[in-house]
Amino acid sequence: MNTTGAMKASAYAAERREQAARTGQPLARMSETLPNLHVREKLFVWIDKGRVRTSDGPMKGHEIASVLLNTDNETDSRREIVMPTHRDLRLLIRAFAKARFNTVDQRNAVLAARRVLDIALATPWYSSLTIITKGLSARYWAPFTDTDDLAAWARVLGVADARSTTGLGDLYRLAIRGTTTHGALTTRITAASDRITRARTFPGAINDAQAYVAMEALGGQWKALCAVDETLRPYNLAARRTVAVIPQRQAREQTIERMVVPGGSIPFRDSSTVWVVDPHSPDADLRGGKVHGFGYDQGQFILEVDPESKGTWSFRSAYGREVYLVEAPFGGSPRFTRKEPSAWEGGVPPADPVERIVPPELSLAGMDTTPA
Repeated sequence: MNTTGAMKASAYAAERREQAARTGQPLARMSETLPNLHVREKLFVWIDKGRVRTSDGPMKGHEIASVLLNTDNETDSRREIVMPTHRDLRLLIRAFAKARFNTVDQRNAVLAARRVLDIALATPWYSSLTIITKGLSARYWAPFTDTDDLAAWARVLGVADARSTTGLGDLYRLAIRGTTTHGALTTRITAASDRITRARTFPGAINDAQAYVAMEALGGQWKALCAVDETLRPYNLAARRTVAVIPQRQAREQTIERMVVPGGSIPFRDSSTVWVVDPHSPDADLRGGKVHGFGYDQGQFILEVDPESKGTWSFRSAYGREVYLVEAPFGGSPRFTRKEPSAWEGGVPPADPVERIVPPELSLAGMDTTPA
């Protein structure tokens, strides 16, 4: 039985940091790889003695801005900017303010890139712009307090010359090393990051609103990815982001599944959608269902779930043993490759054309009024 839930998350984190400091070596914190599934050429950008340095040699501010804004298309020039630390990112934003440009396009690229970088500082994860120290602190419990200290990371990980292109590449690979079994989740995180890039490219209230919605989705997907991560599970059990449950075989077959919660409480609400993480089948679909009800019954805290009908995994395969529940991110389905059914699937499509209703002022402006 897992008893980590009795410990506070802050106490567990302090215990792991103390253990790392005692050994002088970083401890594995997260087993999942960074949610960046696209193969992109990396451009390392850092600040050295007040000057902007890049792995491609001398580059001007507006050229770096153009590279950053080119991360969301599918051309051969698609690339990703990698910053060593948050401090380097802030200094790059400051350098953009002093960037010299000769054309309006260069000026617009610099202004748009500054908007994207401002958002990157606030997002929990950002696939188009990776911060190495952020990735390292997500993968390891550091044996030191300043997790934005690139030299300290290089020292404990045995990487020489952290500010060289080779050293930055080695640290970057250490940050993203790992294999993910939840590709659909990471795909959604990457997609949300790309939406932020596109929304922040041009100023405007609508684009700002789209970026805000994408940031909310990005945060929800990132929390879900952390919640299902095996290495982070003890911490998430302590923080009540993950809940250990034991599905129970009922006396007679029911459509509602019933399970015991050893921890005695849940962070879910009625009708919340929950996903199941089965330690015996880590690659299984993150299927679950909706919370039907919960409460104490004969001294045990019971959770009832109305299971989702789709998928091959079933609560019945886990009767009597421990599995884990996490709350699904709002509006997020774990599958994105399945073709959506047509609105007329199984029926008869309309034979007559649908009338197109065009307001008079738009008709006068030249909009097509023929049937759709």
